Amino acid sequence: MDVIWRGTRGLTWSQVLPEIVRIARVASSPTVVVIHAGGNDLASFPLAELLTLMRADLDKLPGFFPVMRLVWSEMIPRLVWRGARELGAMERSRRTLNQRISRFIRFKNGVVVRHHRLEGDNSGFLLPDGVHLNDAGLDIFLDGLREGVVQALHSLGIVQLLTDDFPIKDRNTLCFWTSIPRQ
Repeated sequence: MDVIWRGTRGLTWSQVLPEIVRIARVASSPTVVVIHAGGNDLASFPLAELLTLMRADLDKLPGFFPVMRLVWSEMIPRLVWRGARELGAMERSRRTLNQRISRFIRFKNGVVVRHHRLEGDNSGFLLPDGVHLNDAGLDIFLDGLREGVVQALHSLGIVQLLTDDFPIKDRNTLCFWTSIPRQ
């Protein structure tokens, strides 16, 4: 299986749909699309507006990729939300957005990845900037994405031998849109 990784540090939600359009023009329809985005917008938009925008864009994905399963990676807690005045309010917004988008994704037969081990006090998994994950945090995060992809493939009836490195013996494509660059 081919994997396309589109990791962009600082990714904002407004960049997701244009990237999907670019991929749709040049690639065959992926089997699984994984999206981890929106956290960089949380302090910039009213929550209701961001939720409406995200739902509308996510609703457009089947038009680009008719046969695919969406994997939504929930936003993880941060110690710093750039542009935010109050950490507690941002944390409540993050939890609300995760809950509502996750419910929406499940309703659309998608898969939700909740990074349980990164919830709560995750300061030991963050870089000193309080935003980005350190190597241990990235390992946990990426393992969660891998589990989400496996769940999506199983839900599609694709049961194959998966290695820890992720290659799958098939010629389909996995697409990842995430704010975390591939290292």
